[in-house]
Amino acid sequence: MGWRWRSRNDSEPAVEASLVLAQPVSGLLALLLLWAGVATRSPLLMGYAVVLLAGGLVGLVRRVGQVGQVGQVGQGGQAQALLLLGACGALAFSPEPSRTWWLAGMVGLTAGWAGATPLWRWLGIAGALAGMGLPTDSPLMGGTHGGVLGWAEYALRFGVLTAGAYLLTRLRNMSETPTQASGVEPVPLENLPHPRFLPQRLSLYLQQHLARLQAEGAVLYLYDLRAGALDAVLRLGALPDLIKQRARVPMGDGMVGVCAATGRPLAFLSLLKPPADLPRNVAWEGAPSLCVPLFDPVSPSGRPLGVLQLVGGQLSLEALPIAQAVATRIAEALATVRQREAEQLANFQKLSAIVAQVEEQSPHTRGHSHRVAALCDLLAEELGLEQEVREKLRVAALFHDIGKTRVPPEILNKEGTLSDEEKLHIRRYPIYSVEICSGMGFDEDVLFLIRHHGERLDGSGYPDGLDATRQPLALRILQVADVFDTMACTRAYRDALSTEERLRELSRLAGAKLDILVVETLRRAHLQGRLEPIYNELLRNPLGQEPSLLAA
Repeated sequence: MGWRWRSRNDSEPAVEASLVLAQPVSGLLALLLLWAGVATRSPLLMGYAVVLLAGGLVGLVRRVGQVGQVGQVGQGGQAQALLLLGACGALAFSPEPSRTWWLAGMVGLTAGWAGATPLWRWLGIAGALAGMGLPTDSPLMGGTHGGVLGWAEYALRFGVLTAGAYLLTRLRNMSETPTQASGVEPVPLENLPHPRFLPQRLSLYLQQHLARLQAEGAVLYLYDLRAGALDAVLRLGALPDLIKQRARVPMGDGMVGVCAATGRPLAFLSLLKPPADLPRNVAWEGAPSLCVPLFDPVSPSGRPLGVLQLVGGQLSLEALPIAQAVATRIAEALATVRQREAEQLANFQKLSAIVAQVEEQSPHTRGHSHRVAALCDLLAEELGLEQEVREKLRVAALFHDIGKTRVPPEILNKEGTLSDEEKLHIRRYPIYSVEICSGMGFDEDVLFLIRHHGERLDGSGYPDGLDATRQPLALRILQVADVFDTMACTRAYRDALSTEERLRELSRLAGAKLDILVVETLRRAHLQGRLEPIYNELLRNPLGQEPSLLAA
């Protein structure tokens, strides 16, 4: 499986555990360093052993004194790691490295463990290599055997160090898995029709965990790379006015900005007991608050995604592991949806190219799919369809005719009457549309609308002859919009019909083949002047996409 260096987005729960484990281990290493100093008669090693022991005691006393206080979490681990790196430097000057190289490896690996970040782990390995020194038989050290034995010895040392790093990483991953998960389930992303609906899912998800976090409210900030600031995209629960009215936070400003800039949790839980290490630009925000950073789980460097801020009078540092687990789940959901959004955009671009190909084969229908999508959106809004259903309907309308690419142009554009065989061939194009779109990640609802847009209420439609009871309102909207716009297109056998002529034809079909409610809704929209923009203005955004809240 290889080594897995954890990035900043999931390292914070491990910082505290690393510090707890590193302190007794560093005490043991200090005793071993003292022994090595005595054995090699090195005042430097003996002196640094005393420093390491004293530093461990000071860190322990400071940690005990910080119980119940607030401020930045997990600062002691890096101080401990720095002391251990200094021990590696002292071992580099050992008069007998052949007797102390194994201790340098242990000290370096422990420094990486205490630092609990990828940078500190690489520094720990570098310190271990430096502390091991060069073999006495190497050419650089004046070896007498051409350096072969010396480099073989050094290769053995490096192999032991590598094995130790691998085992330590595996042990760390095994110990961190329950801490990271903390029994927090992932954000449910099933049946999410569009990324714009993710904030609704996240709102429900956070509401389910507020009680467990002992929080009264929460705000989710997402990082805007272009603006260099964090935007509040989700608020819920009881929030102080200062937090409720804040829409954007510059990076490095206040609790939220400092949390994002440093990549570390930040807690300010009591106005009467502000911590000594609280940054100067962090002020009380009207209520006890805990900020947890979100980082991209896909990015090796831990690219910032945002900050989760929790507010509540009952907040305590005991909620930090759960808050970090919730933040990690939210970051995973954001990364997953962004990936889906990118894939969906790529699929839309491919399908749009195919739609353009259809319109090139049949120039009299150019822009038909885009106009049908606009009509569907208008009718769906008027008839009160939910936003998720409207989104699916719009996608189905855009690509309902895409299967016509598999119909020969001589049949598609034939001027005379079609033969029965040619009619059968044309009536199969909705099936071809489904075959093309099914491989592009569309859900079953969209594929259903695409396949059955040619059906009629009396069962005379195609390709399956569905009866009225199996035709939902969204499908009936698509049918009316498709028929209405088709009559606006010039055909080889007739000219385009005016709006009044098309509405009269729809009224003739209403009740028998088309839904009368949808037809009357379309007529009312015409009387209100809402159809003219669809036919008089260029649709500059034919896919109907809006700037995503997830864009970085």
